[in-house]
Amino acid sequence: MDTPKVKFVTSSTGASIAYAVHGAGSYLMVPSWWVSHLELDWQSESYRKFFSALGEHHTVVRYDRIGVGLSGQHRSSFELEDEVLTLAELIEHLGADRCSLLSLSCAGPVATVYAHRNPHRIHKLVYLSSFACGKDIGDQKIQQALCSLVSAYWGMGAKVILDLFDPDMGTLQRQQQGKIQKQSASPEMALELLKLTFKMDATEEAKNLIKPALILHRSKDRTVSATAGKRLAALIPNAEFKTIEGKSHLPWIGAESEQFLQEILAFTGAQTSPSQSEHNQFRKLEDVWALSYAQKTVHVKDALGLRDLVQLIANPGMEIHVRVLASGENSEARSKSSETQILDPQAMREYRHRLSELLQAKKQAEQSGNEKSYLSIEQEEEYLLEELSKATGLSGRHRNFSSNDERARKSISSRIRGSIRRIKALHPELGRHLQQTISTGIYCSYTPAIDLHWLTR
Repeated sequence: MDTPKVKFVTSSTGASIAYAVHGAGSYLMVPSWWVSHLELDWQSESYRKFFSALGEHHTVVRYDRIGVGLSGQHRSSFELEDEVLTLAELIEHLGADRCSLLSLSCAGPVATVYAHRNPHRIHKLVYLSSFACGKDIGDQKIQQALCSLVSAYWGMGAKVILDLFDPDMGTLQRQQQGKIQKQSASPEMALELLKLTFKMDATEEAKNLIKPALILHRSKDRTVSATAGKRLAALIPNAEFKTIEGKSHLPWIGAESEQFLQEILAFTGAQTSPSQSEHNQFRKLEDVWALSYAQKTVHVKDALGLRDLVQLIANPGMEIHVRVLASGENSEARSKSSETQILDPQAMREYRHRLSELLQAKKQAEQSGNEKSYLSIEQEEEYLLEELSKATGLSGRHRNFSSNDERARKSISSRIRGSIRRIKALHPELGRHLQQTISTGIYCSYTPAIDLHWLTR
């Protein structure tokens, strides 16, 4: 999916609010949480796939709160009312007469207050790892410790800060999240917004909500405990609470993100039903293919790129080597062919040893507050990780390379992209779906955010 265009609206306070809209269907408003950046967040693959999947069923609206990301940077007032006003003015600007709210973490109290005041505009409420009152996050000592941590180490990717989002976060994700933090808000702004999080209180409004609510919470969330989520569910009449296994605070990280998506779409009434799913097909009829998706069928003339797509769609989540797509050889034949490793074993050992050294050096730079040294180390680390990523697959296995691989990669990537363009011209929804879920390279794959049943052949 192409990067959604960022637009701006001027608030009643004179500040600009940056927002982005993608997808189609009923409105799904995503109130901004602690810090965000519309463009940088979208560069994260897991974030992009999560919200792209929601966009297949809803018109998704994301925005940066004032003082953060691409929105106006000047801000002197930090109250819950300020956040509610931003959400209200954006909904009014869009003319969204009726919408659902998807609220992560500290966006929860904002959504609760708005929904209580504007029940006529709300369809459903979904809370992700959220709470009713900031005091539910932790006592005064914990609050002071977190504020001190943000004040001292903001923007340096401090491990303790990022561990709150996901203790199992991979190195590349950790680096990316640290950069997003630094470019999304100044240390002073992040600190003020963190203080605001702790003083937010929508307890009374939660008690008087009249709209259906779903509260989803990971069982071992370190940032906002599942206990806080249960308290929120206990306050809201007609609320449903569901625990999802895992540690991450961010719903788009980890294998459990699929479950989050399924629960959200089922609750908002947008998930594809089994009867609809059965009509998804990629089937060959003599010299044409019948392609069905979202209850629409088109016919496309046979091409090698379509045959490649069928192999990928029939094996969701599996990485398939371009030689398999090119000649149909099995994995045993591939292992017996003439290949050379992109990085030999000695080079791999040296890279990993150097990465271990850099990790220790980063810790020392972080502890001493030497940001210049930290950034220099990070640049070298990024280079080494990029080289390693070229040599390993999604599962970390060693990639092999033969003289024919690059030619096969170019040929198959070209014909797959060409077929997707042809499909998109006839069936835009299916074309967008394939653009979002098909990855090409030495290894190709089809990775939909939601399991879909396809009839093939």
